[in-house]
Amino acid sequence: MKRLTALFAAAVLLLSACGGKQNEEKEDPNKSSSAATMSIVQTRFSQETEDVLKLLEVKGGFFDFSVDSSISGYTMNVWVLNNGEWVSNGEISGKIENKQGQIGVQLLEDGCNFFQLDGSGHTKYAVKYDTHLKECSATGKMSLAAADQVTVIEPGKEQFLFIELGWRDAASLASLTEDFRSSNCDAGVAATITFTAAPGAA
Repeated sequence: MKRLTALFAAAVLLLSACGGKQNEEKEDPNKSSSAATMSIVQTRFSQETEDVLKLLEVKGGFFDFSVDSSISGYTMNVWVLNNGEWVSNGEISGKIENKQGQIGVQLLEDGCNFFQLDGSGHTKYAVKYDTHLKECSATGKMSLAAADQVTVIEPGKEQFLFIELGWRDAASLASLTEDFRSSNCDAGVAATITFTAAPGAA
């Protein structure tokens, strides 16, 4: 476990120093309409970094976002199903000084790590909890759109980054949607992000 933690820390440092491939690519003139849209998408990494992340079997991922002046910040939150109720087990907030940024979430067996990355390094926020997913006979998980898909940011709307749900009876397994609160599952965890509208923004 210590070795995996050290490898993951090295991967995060690599991300902080180099950034994702998406940040290095030139804007495609044929995508001018989507470029004007506030969006969040999985970070595209070099093959070397992808190999390290696969080795670590990271649950969650890293994401690039692009916003305009109508957004002033964001809050990432982790929700755990506890006695039939979704309860916040920790959150981290950040101000947006540039129009682009990068964040990450790593779900562990006993908790969650949030990451905020920029050119000067990264900030990590760790949360501990028990999801009781190991007690379930059936589980399902989903993460934000794949690297070739873009999710539009809606100010003030909570949007999921990663969801893992469990059912004690495999026959009760339901299809996953981003509305995790209405899933009727027996156990679960969800990491979300909410972008904050700037004061005076319409």
